[in-house]
Amino acid sequence: MRPVTVWFNKSLSSTYNLIETLRAAAASFSPRPWGEGSGVRGLRILCTHTSPDFPAFRISDASEVEPRGPTTDAYLDFCLDFVRKNGVDVFFLGKMQRQIVRARQRFENLGVRLVNAAEADVLDLLESKSALYASIPAGLAPVPDYRVVNTLAEFDEAHAWLCGRQRTVCFKPAVSMFGLGFRILSERGTALDRLLYGSALKIGLPETRQFLGQLPRFRDLVVMQYLPGPERSVDCLARHGTLACCVVRRKPMGTEGGQLLEDNPAIEELARRLTAHFRLNGIFNIQFRDCDGTPFLLEINPRPSGGLHYACLSGVAVPYWAVCLALGSARPEDVPRPRTGLRVGQVNKAILL
Repeated sequence: MRPVTVWFNKSLSSTYNLIETLRAAAASFSPRPWGEGSGVRGLRILCTHTSPDFPAFRISDASEVEPRGPTTDAYLDFCLDFVRKNGVDVFFLGKMQRQIVRARQRFENLGVRLVNAAEADVLDLLESKSALYASIPAGLAPVPDYRVVNTLAEFDEAHAWLCGRQRTVCFKPAVSMFGLGFRILSERGTALDRLLYGSALKIGLPETRQFLGQLPRFRDLVVMQYLPGPERSVDCLARHGTLACCVVRRKPMGTEGGQLLEDNPAIEELARRLTAHFRLNGIFNIQFRDCDGTPFLLEINPRPSGGLHYACLSGVAVPYWAVCLALGSARPEDVPRPRTGLRVGQVNKAILL
């Protein structure tokens, strides 16, 4: 029997960890007695990227440099041709996830299973934090107090409204990654103190107004209450709206080292509801942060998180089970429960490219 061929197209640096985890899990797999499923043992892992020095090439069975800057149609043609040439069985979507999902039938006609976080309309929604917050129905998950602004006058109004509710105010672009653009409004010290000695995340109100006032209208900015409590990153695995597993990682607080893999039924229930509501699928990440003991939804990232390798130390090899679910060789209820109470960290290492 030929090995299962799995392809990762251009994505983030976490692809290295996904492939490493997937390969180790497949090598150690022992068949289990579930229905007709037999798990996955033999794997052939492919990786493509626009950089010839992409680290994940080093641990892939085969790799190829992708074309730079193609149009959507040209990139879809590249992907379809790659699937045909290499007999791809499972395709983990990175670059142009929405466009590939919209062309799903063309891929399924070739026999490939897509591992994507959601359908294209939901992916459009998740791209914008303000659109996500506005779509959350009452009772699904708490969202912070927020306003979306596009002008200095709207910013001033939102700031006054939040301050009137005794909130510390922060803001971030509605569309961004890795927390880029996030700032907390602070009046401690002078502007120079904040620049030279303060937190990189803090900014004063006068400087903020000066910057925003330089444009008559700017792109969507979410002005919201700052949530001072613990932050949790939840790595999830699902099959078409059914949550198979989630690993709750609580970020360090105070002098704590590393992250805590936490047993948190309340957060798990929120993840289950959100997964069902948006019919989420594959591997994705949900971020929460507490205020006065209540976990508030920050964002849903429709891709594997940069910290997924932490979550896999729970004993659940998430990318391996994603392959099994995509192939139908496992059901959501077959995915093991994660071990909790573990504190995890990371050691950087150098590799030859």
